[in-house]
Amino acid sequence: MKNSTSISYFSGVLTFLEQQGVSRDDALNAINFTQFNDYNDSQRVALTHYSDLLDFGKHACNNPLFGCYLGADIHSADYGVLGFLIESCENLGSAINDLLKFDRIVANIGNCIFSHNLEQASIAWTPHSQCSEQVVLRNMAAWFTTTTQLIGYTLSPTSVSFVHCYSQEHLDKLRKIFNCPVYGGAKTNKIDFPFEFLNLEFRNDNPQIHQALMALSQEQLSKLNDNDLAKNRVADLLSTKIDLNNCTLIRFASALHVSPRTLQRQLKAENQQFGELLDSERQRRVIALIGKMPLGELSQQLGFNEQSSLNRAFKRWFNCTPKQYLVKQDAAKRSS
Repeated sequence: MKNSTSISYFSGVLTFLEQQGVSRDDALNAINFTQFNDYNDSQRVALTHYSDLLDFGKHACNNPLFGCYLGADIHSADYGVLGFLIESCENLGSAINDLLKFDRIVANIGNCIFSHNLEQASIAWTPHSQCSEQVVLRNMAAWFTTTTQLIGYTLSPTSVSFVHCYSQEHLDKLRKIFNCPVYGGAKTNKIDFPFEFLNLEFRNDNPQIHQALMALSQEQLSKLNDNDLAKNRVADLLSTKIDLNNCTLIRFASALHVSPRTLQRQLKAENQQFGELLDSERQRRVIALIGKMPLGELSQQLGFNEQSSLNRAFKRWFNCTPKQYLVKQDAAKRSS
């Protein structure tokens, strides 16, 4: 289902409402979604129902920042398999990498972009048009809270920005939750934090469990993509490849059982090009792989013919060279 959430992510809202004295039945009746009681774990909840439930929570609890307090109460189980996958990651950088790859199995309700340079890192989130303000608040607060839980102490991001405008009273409350300056009326919803945070280690990292959960997450993502947009099917296929050599539109069209012209037309209708998807997958992988193998080998893994091609792409992505990045990364590890 396009623009939807998992059962566990939706159920987490009902559980939180019950803790506030609002019954499950009252909540479902209020949004005309009593059929949810007959759903099984493999089904999806439409974004409209999810957004309506959070708006109901805002009014039922008389709390304009309901979504933020809901997000601050997030539990790994609310994320389903992805929650346990992130728990088993080595550090924050690895967790962000998995989030970018699999966030749609939890909630396919927006687009997440990760960017960084040698000083600052950012996670920006653009919600789909059907998302309410409360959906945005929950999403942002849940990211922050999950990271804090996994590291074991409260972090202080550089800043948090929201597209929605807030009164000074509400900004003060948001600053207490996020433990940093918070701004409204921004161009995008974004969390900015120091580059050094990427190397913060998680308390429960477990490589063996992580590998098993990666396979399970990939299986769930593939099922979600069966009737999804062409760009998502291409992105999913890219993510499953051991390396990115010989990634061409012709080869991927064949794998998806369509003609190259058809695939190209489908991507164009979605304002996407194959080369852009390949570039995004390379950028996602380089974050996880740099420093774990020689740069020449990394270039081959990412499908570049020469290391100089990797250097140019890296400069475009992060405004620095791979070697400058590694020096900064090593310094961050020593200081953490």
